[in-house]
Amino acid sequence: MNYKMIYFLLLTLFSVSSTFSQGSKGIRFETYVTAHQVDSLLSTLKDREKALQAFQEIGISKVYLETVRQGYIPQEEILHEAIRFFQQNGVEVIAGVATLAGPEFGVKSNDSTLWLNYQAEKTQTDLADHFRHIAKFFDEIMIDDFFATNDTTELSQAARGGRSWSEYRLDLMMDFAERFILQPAREANPDIRFILKYPQWYDRFHKFGYDVVRGPSLFERIWVGTETRNPETVRFGFVMPTQGYINFSWLRSMAGKQTGGGWFDFGDCTPQSYLMQAYQTVLAGAKEIVLFEAGGVIQKNPCIEPLLQRKEAVLALGELIEDRKALGMAAYKPPHSDGSDVHGAANLYLFDYLAAMGLSPLPVAAVPDNLDCVFLPRQAVADSDIAQKIANWLEQGATVIVTPDFLAALDDRKTVEAAGYEYPLALTFSEKTVADYRVDEKEFRLSAASQLRPIPLPPNAKVICAGIAEGNEIPILTESKAEKGSRILVLNLCTFTHEEFGPGKEEFLPPRNLTIKNISDVVVNRIRREIPPPYPIEIHAPNEVGIYFYEGNLLVLANFKAIPAVFQLQSKKNQPMEFAFHENFPHAPETRMEMKGDRIDVVVPAWELAVVKWE
Repeated sequence: MNYKMIYFLLLTLFSVSSTFSQGSKGIRFETYVTAHQVDSLLSTLKDREKALQAFQEIGISKVYLETVRQGYIPQEEILHEAIRFFQQNGVEVIAGVATLAGPEFGVKSNDSTLWLNYQAEKTQTDLADHFRHIAKFFDEIMIDDFFATNDTTELSQAARGGRSWSEYRLDLMMDFAERFILQPAREANPDIRFILKYPQWYDRFHKFGYDVVRGPSLFERIWVGTETRNPETVRFGFVMPTQGYINFSWLRSMAGKQTGGGWFDFGDCTPQSYLMQAYQTVLAGAKEIVLFEAGGVIQKNPCIEPLLQRKEAVLALGELIEDRKALGMAAYKPPHSDGSDVHGAANLYLFDYLAAMGLSPLPVAAVPDNLDCVFLPRQAVADSDIAQKIANWLEQGATVIVTPDFLAALDDRKTVEAAGYEYPLALTFSEKTVADYRVDEKEFRLSAASQLRPIPLPPNAKVICAGIAEGNEIPILTESKAEKGSRILVLNLCTFTHEEFGPGKEEFLPPRNLTIKNISDVVVNRIRREIPPPYPIEIHAPNEVGIYFYEGNLLVLANFKAIPAVFQLQSKKNQPMEFAFHENFPHAPETRMEMKGDRIDVVVPAWELAVVKWE
């Protein structure tokens, strides 16, 4: 695979202020019926009518009928009756397939009770036979987000050869898709179309075979997991409410208009976090929202009620951003790039936390030659030309923001010294508890402590924000100025390493609750002030909020806190700006805007949005 050519193709298609349109107006609600639910929820006419009534209440116009899950195949008569019933009632029907091991279906991976060993002949035969069969009855098939493997049996090791596990699995899954899914299905139905659904764990895709470059070129469309659930519980990982937005946006930067639907579920959700999943999915650009699974829809899971109450807001949000470009700081993650290494780098899922600090990252898999601001985590080191790109951006007067993890992994003297640090920059795995901070020349203490990883003080950079632990300063944000107004900012935030994941532990999602959200609002606002905004607006807001800019003077403010959040908006121009709530978005009743001298305060209720415009 020539990844330099892939980067070139991506660059020719990409601009930092990217736009996305499916070509049709409006958000479409859909739901997914698992194989077991086809039999249990759709077996009689009365059951199907009950399901249809629940679907119509939400406005669901497409259903996915699953044809196999863990070897369970629904009764074919019930499946066909369900297809006919929904189609006769104006509901589009496509197939769903969960490629999971079952008692008599495929060969399971040696490191998982669910995933398959795709090197095994029985897995190849069983899946090929299944896809060949169901392609006769459907025009489109979606493959659910289990199309990956962690198998390490002797069979897989022999096939791997001298490749890394990631390289082997990326090749394996794409080859398997062509030979044992697409080919047999098209033998039965030459017009069959496929959707590949990617999970939410974007920084771990390549470890298990999810190819984000070849996948969109092989399948007609892709869907994206945007489930985030409850960020405070361990059950599905301590996932920030912004991860779905980040995941969808990053994949869309590669797949473009092929990126159609966002998918989230009820698992471990509060009603508030469930609704925020819908908002974040739409903000990222999804045109189709898949509610997993149909049982929760039909049986009225408690999380459905807030979505019903705010359905018009979700639809209105989709219409407002339909033809608008998203604006923000380019956050660069090349395809299949690693956010951690054995030398102490820990940047996995860092973009989620940047977004939840209101820093407005715009995730991209390729970066243009000209930009105003770019964020480079450890993952960006995968770009072999990144040092030269930094030099070019600085020559153009850009702001380049890097993590210590990036500088240490890049191991380039010129870049490290340009950032104001001594070369080489070494990392440590340890973190220290910080309750005292310094911002510019002001020191203060907070009751909620956070964890910071010590890095050396830079001899040739200004320390803008620092934590203080055991009497020593730990840089949080430093600035090194260059010519033509360009700067390198170093943002000292670390998250997770690959070593924290694995069998017997959390395998895919944030494995522990980070204290980044405890970082002082004063520090967060000071960081935000150093990032060039798309518009001449200065925004003061607490931690745990999202700030989303779109072209056409549109600003969306999201509150991820359990209490109301206040966003202070102030013009950076000589004359005030006329801020107002957008009249086409139905705001929650408690949302309000207050004049405070030369600024506007926007109060956003817990787990809600405000949409602001200005002249």
